[in-house]
Amino acid sequence: MKIHYLASLALLLLAATTAAEEFPVVLDWSQRAVLSTPVSGVVSQVAVRPGESVEAGQLLLQLDPRPFQSALQDATAQLHKHRLQRDEARRELERTRELYERAVISVHDLQLAEIAFAVAESDYTSAVAALDAARLHLEYGTLQAPFAGVVLSVEVTPGMTVINAQQATPLITLAQDRPMHAVAQIPAVALAGLVTGQAASIILADERMDGKLEYVGAEPDSRGQYTLTFSFDPGQTTGLHAGQPAHVEVR
Repeated sequence: MKIHYLASLALLLLAATTAAEEFPVVLDWSQRAVLSTPVSGVVSQVAVRPGESVEAGQLLLQLDPRPFQSALQDATAQLHKHRLQRDEARRELERTRELYERAVISVHDLQLAEIAFAVAESDYTSAVAALDAARLHLEYGTLQAPFAGVVLSVEVTPGMTVINAQQATPLITLAQDRPMHAVAQIPAVALAGLVTGQAASIILADERMDGKLEYVGAEPDSRGQYTLTFSFDPGQTTGLHAGQPAHVEVR
């Protein structure tokens, strides 16, 4: 009986000592985006500074909208003109068909009217597409935050010309800090028992933040280490940065 009790006690002590594993980690952003715009133009406004926190949809940068507004007005006028021409070509085709059915005109005249209407219809469709493109270009001239986060860098100032004809020019780099990641590198022998979704605590100084194991690397790096990525919400904790050392406790 005493031996059984001692064995049970030993198992409990072993479970207590192995219930949690701790690894050193490095904090990282959960997402990092280098933002640009598919259109060229002159920067008229930069609404944020490096280190500033932003909300999703917040204005980051504005290109001078006047060229895009002018192009939109022209596309609107062209669409109106081609709509009138298409409608007139349709009416002319209907009159030509009536005359053809009464044997007043030849089949060649009917074919010419059909071709004229097809051309007018095609021009109208192209004008619709041009108007859609002009609206998009005006929209693209305004750069907004795709997610809430912190501004890492701003590469332009008001008055600068952005040329994106061949390659997009980096304008603003934004990082997502809710949630954040904590990345560990561990040997293969430490992988046993680790599964994605497992609860964890990220420990930084006196702060302890709840998180979970989000990713376990499938292959080792050149040093034979496997990558673990933990996801956690800093909550009210402020001043966290990518690259900060911390510890994670896996339960």
